[in-house]
Amino acid sequence: MTISIEECYRAFEARDPAYDGRFYVAVKTTGVYCRPVCAGRPKRENVRFYATAAEARDAGFRACKRCKPEA
Repeated sequence: MTISIEECYRAFEARDPAYDGRFYVAVKTTGVYCRPVCAGRPKRENVRFYATAAEARDAGFRACKRCKPEA
């Protein structure tokens, strides 16, 4: 991934639509992955970033039903 972890987290916190599709956010505690614009706001220590939805799936996460990252 060419985007830094800090940049990903800032974009996720801001729900910045410019980053939609550039990375995906996975949440360890729920086992889901989301788009950066998702309304969910997990604790920072529970968040992992992936370059693609396929990477998040391969890591064992499922798609969020709220933001539908695979749609």
